[in-house]
Amino acid sequence: MSEKRKKSSFFTLFWLVWLILPFGVVGCENFGSSTDSPSKLPPFDVRFQLSANDLANNDSAKAHLVSGTLLRVYPNAFYRLSFDIDSLQKAPQLNLFRVVDSHVRNLTRSITPKEENGRWIYEFVCEENEPMYWVTTLERNGDYFRGQVQNVLFEGAGNYSNHFSVNLIVAGEYGGTADSVSADSLAKLLQREFRKNFSPGQIFIDTVYLHRASERIDLATAYPDNEPWLAGKSSEDFFVTELGGWPNSSAEPEIYNALDIVLVHRIEKTAVLGYSMLFSGNFGGGSGSTVVVGTHYRVDSRTEKMQTSEDIVNTAIHESAHFLGLRHTTATTSDIISEEDMSNCEDGIDDTPFCGNILNMKRAAQDSLETTTDYEISTWARPRLFFKEVAHCPDENNPMFPAETLETISSFTPGQLAYIARMLSLYPH
Repeated sequence: MSEKRKKSSFFTLFWLVWLILPFGVVGCENFGSSTDSPSKLPPFDVRFQLSANDLANNDSAKAHLVSGTLLRVYPNAFYRLSFDIDSLQKAPQLNLFRVVDSHVRNLTRSITPKEENGRWIYEFVCEENEPMYWVTTLERNGDYFRGQVQNVLFEGAGNYSNHFSVNLIVAGEYGGTADSVSADSLAKLLQREFRKNFSPGQIFIDTVYLHRASERIDLATAYPDNEPWLAGKSSEDFFVTELGGWPNSSAEPEIYNALDIVLVHRIEKTAVLGYSMLFSGNFGGGSGSTVVVGTHYRVDSRTEKMQTSEDIVNTAIHESAHFLGLRHTTATTSDIISEEDMSNCEDGIDDTPFCGNILNMKRAAQDSLETTTDYEISTWARPRLFFKEVAHCPDENNPMFPAETLETISSFTPGQLAYIARMLSLYPH
């Protein structure tokens, strides 16, 4: 049985376990808890993280599982961390420490594994009030585990809906499109294309709502309709975070918990069309809760160019998929540098092709955003660059190819859609 098939069987188990778990549990529970107090603590500066269900290799994160890897966890989710048994060692204890304000804090639990099919398996159910980072250590007899840690899988399944809505929020003056499409028509086009690309059988887009930032009473006159908004220049907040969680109230949960796309005039980074935070999944406001897309883009320091409605929608789809957890089909040099992991050259999904010649993506790396925040993977930006060097890449028409090409964009593959559906189950919305 292939490793990918093993993962599918694991998820069948996840859902069966989840369905029989009691609801309304307060706090967190785990299976195989240990009463031993941990002796080995993670370092202060934990650098690598694993996101549940991520199919990329993540060799760097897995190599640091013993002494400190970040795990991103969400409320109401069942998690399973496993790796091959080292026949020369006894099973280590898994310690999980909570991260608060970018600092490693208290121990949340210590878990002893069960053995199944030649693997040590650590399982836990957690209900936090909000998404958290936990840090791992693996310990045996008061010291870091000294055995082999191979073929690591970190998997998660939640109980959240496979439906979501989208807020298209116009920040400042609406700049129009090269094909003269109004904001109302752009919202309708976005709804049609989101449903076409995301919805086949597994994911459902309910509604795309159109808003203007100037409507926000709580923000007074911060976003006048007669001034273009320049992301990275009009305010210090590059993500325009205060527009996430529209309308900043839980009175209308479908709107408040929608995916927030902020439409700006342009992004103050040459040739960048849009950006988002990979694995954010943060519906309902707060850090990383917005996807930012421009109606225009900077050609150089003096010139800008207006985009077509199709270009804008394609960028919104691409960046929203990053928000939900999809990687580029072929990584750019900047993707690899930001994660400090040469193994993450592709997304790991079976039915997505891979170009292979990563070094020819160097131009994208030079024009990509490389901002990072504590315990978060870097901002993933979509540059407007046509790669003559990678013409005829097998993935150049996939929505998650790392930059614009001259090819007509196809829909997501079944594997990509199945992955997004799993991630949606984890994200509170």
